[in-house]
Amino acid sequence: MSMFDKIPGWLKSFIGLFIKFETRNEEPGKKPAAIAIAKPAAKQAAFPFPETGEKNQSRLSSEAKPSISITAKNELKAESRKLEQSFTSPCGLIHAPPIAEKRRYQPIVSFKNVTKIFNKGTENEFVAIENVSFEIEDLPDVGEFIALVGPSGCGKSTVLNLIQAFQEVGPPTHGEILVRNKPVKGPGRDRGMIFQKYSSFPHLTVLDNVKFGLELNREELGFSDKTMNHLAMEMIKKVGLNGHEDKYPYQLSGGQQQRVAIARTLVLKPRIIFMDEPFSALDEPTRIEMQQLITDLWHEVEATVFIITHSLAEALYLSDRIFMFTPSPGRLNKQIFIPPEAIGKIPGHSPLEVQESQPFKAALKEITDEFIKIGDIN
Repeated sequence: MSMFDKIPGWLKSFIGLFIKFETRNEEPGKKPAAIAIAKPAAKQAAFPFPETGEKNQSRLSSEAKPSISITAKNELKAESRKLEQSFTSPCGLIHAPPIAEKRRYQPIVSFKNVTKIFNKGTENEFVAIENVSFEIEDLPDVGEFIALVGPSGCGKSTVLNLIQAFQEVGPPTHGEILVRNKPVKGPGRDRGMIFQKYSSFPHLTVLDNVKFGLELNREELGFSDKTMNHLAMEMIKKVGLNGHEDKYPYQLSGGQQQRVAIARTLVLKPRIIFMDEPFSALDEPTRIEMQQLITDLWHEVEATVFIITHSLAEALYLSDRIFMFTPSPGRLNKQIFIPPEAIGKIPGHSPLEVQESQPFKAALKEITDEFIKIGDIN
């Protein structure tokens, strides 16, 4: 009789909660079957990573799963633009109210009648945004690029800061903000920010700057130094800084410093990315170059991106839709969807080629006219 057969039945039942015993119909002289340890049920890791430990490398690597084609992405986006209460202009742009009927996928970001008042009850009380409502669907394996435009001081940055839940901004005064149908309670690595000012740490090299977010989440992610170095170098190469990894920020140009900020944000593969006038301090050739870079990287990371820009041409080129805000207090007046064919945005064409085309120029005039109209709204 084997050790297994000597275990009482009640004890087998208890141990069975932790250990899986193979079914046995043993014959005399036959070697007992192996005892297999049952794997504990997988714990769902914190969003956006499916696992912790070294296996996370596959989640952050571009080789994790094949990305769907740009054509397929555009077809999915075209389907999502079939809205009620909207109309298509002669240029092919789709105009719609802030909230239009379209419920195919669950929202990734929801604003519900949000008002933010700073210094409430004091003589310095200021209404930044008022009764803002919108919803961004979580398009599978695609993500959307949303540009926020409006006069200075209309609350565009406040919108991004509220979604990011920065402590300095605090919660909304009225209304509700949801990320994946859950109230936001603070910053998280599912949301990444690229600021207007160069935000690299001056005492860290390019490599260490890009690794910063990974180091900050080392305990939760369970990454080794080797894995973090690999992921950081992979992203450094993608933003065109290979060979500069040992340099310090002061040794880089403005465009290169912004590439470091982009790499530091994208290395964590956030599902929502905020960009607050990221290219405004760059010269025009570098700005065009950065538009191409961010477009290429965005197709790879498949995230939902919000960008604030004072350049209507940049908003038109980069975005899937434009949110237009009224002067202070900021209210979301309308959203305009940008089908790529409406502006001549063809895969393989550079930003400059697209922006010099007649379809783009016609669409830009339409956007500019709408912007002027909204600017007159009080």
